[in-house]
Amino acid sequence: MVDLESKLAQYPKETPKIIAFESVYSMCGSIGPIKEICDLAEQYGALTFLDEVHAVGLYGPRGAGVAEHLDYDAHKAAGNSPHPIKGTVMDRVDIITGTLGKAYGAVGGYIAGSDDMVDMIRSYAPGFIFTTSLPPVTVAGAHASVVYQKEYVGDRQLKQVNVREVKRRLAALDIPVVPGPSHIVPVLVGDAALAKAASDKLLAEHNIYVQSINYPTVARGEERLRLTVTQRHTREQMDTLIGALDTVFTDLQINRLSDWVRVGGRAGVGMNEAEPEPMWNDKQLGLGTPAAPRTLRDGERAVVDVKAVNVARGRFNVLLGPVGTANTATSTVNKGIDGAALAGMKIRTGTGAGTAAMIGEKMEIPVPPPQAVAA
Repeated sequence: MVDLESKLAQYPKETPKIIAFESVYSMCGSIGPIKEICDLAEQYGALTFLDEVHAVGLYGPRGAGVAEHLDYDAHKAAGNSPHPIKGTVMDRVDIITGTLGKAYGAVGGYIAGSDDMVDMIRSYAPGFIFTTSLPPVTVAGAHASVVYQKEYVGDRQLKQVNVREVKRRLAALDIPVVPGPSHIVPVLVGDAALAKAASDKLLAEHNIYVQSINYPTVARGEERLRLTVTQRHTREQMDTLIGALDTVFTDLQINRLSDWVRVGGRAGVGMNEAEPEPMWNDKQLGLGTPAAPRTLRDGERAVVDVKAVNVARGRFNVLLGPVGTANTATSTVNKGIDGAALAGMKIRTGTGAGTAAMIGEKMEIPVPPPQAVAA
């Protein structure tokens, strides 16, 4: 922050400038100081451009990212209101960019900002102007995923619970994890050849793919393995992963946490620094309550929230018609959707006599004026 302020102070306040930064840094798991950067931007007349690609879908009561999560209770109380909440961190950021891949499972990305800002970028950005549009089916899938995650927080909560458990168990085995408050689990190796060998060994001998991260993605001497823990991973799968890592560390004689402590530490590991508090606190995760998320076991069906599915599907009623089921008493309780439930769904395809009336009622589709005919 000191270095950033020194650079901003070199220019008059009226000189155009922009601060581009991330919320979650994907190789170390740290969280950017968004509030403090917004303070500097206001002080020195800079725009803020926040990259939330590693956070959207994973943080906040609606999945909007870390900027939303920092004012969790306020955004939760606001529900799905489209209006900004004055004074919140998310409202202070000028431009937020996110991805429709990663947590949302589709392809593409977006920016969010004021009408004027978005219109300016749409009009002048070559990367947008000369890029082929995403296929409608891709956009529809991304739309449904975003709506589902806005309605259902359970996936985000369970992912964080699983991340906590993996980090706890790795620490118990003296396996060094770069400390951070996010969902990123970077296991420090500290040597490029060993990191590649560990990745190869995990795949060849344990059927587990873990990406090794080397220079220039990280500094030399800070090579690591980057684990991705999800809400769908079962307890047995985590047992297998942790056991395999322990074996590989022993076989390749990779430094453990205690080894890094003896040499003074590296990359935040073994440096006698306080462990950062997780971004998701116990209350936000629902821990200690009947609604607390529970790690799946092998063979268990993952939770799919019926209410969130219905809301997401409802966004497409104007095109596909509403979904009807044999049982009109639709439950909003979280439960798995099985084959029988899907078989009972009836989808109106949007063809037939009532279609034009339905579309005309719900959206105004512009049509060209009739052509003039010479008398």
